[in-house]
Amino acid sequence: MFKNSHQKKTEAHSIFTPADGSFVSLETVPDPIFSNKLVGEGFAVDPSNGIIVSPVTGEVTHISQTNHVMTIRNAEDIDVLIHIGLETASLKGEPFKALVQMGQSVKKGEPLIDFNLTYLKDNAYSPLILVILPNIKNKNYSIIWQDEVTLVAGETKILSVVER
Repeated sequence: MFKNSHQKKTEAHSIFTPADGSFVSLETVPDPIFSNKLVGEGFAVDPSNGIIVSPVTGEVTHISQTNHVMTIRNAEDIDVLIHIGLETASLKGEPFKALVQMGQSVKKGEPLIDFNLTYLKDNAYSPLILVILPNIKNKNYSIIWQDEVTLVAGETKILSVVER
């Protein structure tokens, strides 16, 4: 019985990729705000298509006016911020369509945002999808990373957040 309880807790603390593509280390992202982890710990995805899915089961707590930033909070109050592309606020929402609403409950793997990847590549500084955990810095958590290169949205576990 203890084993099942532990497995559920571990799954709840797992963060999956929100996009198909290739793993990119946050330190290599061409934006010092993200690469220096000023917003928080995380990773990036070089996307292969224009679908973003929820990396966790939780609640949508933030959607930017331009639909290029969204935050999902899981049951353990871990926020997962998804930021699509670099310098994309200037696109004024053009390639992004939110498929969910603020306050909505979502399941891991559920579609969140649809966007035109070709438009993003042609008009943004970078199409990288950033996945940031902004609120674990002030909590007693450690991150256990998985070794992944090719990512499948909603299926590939990237990291686990564990209590110290």
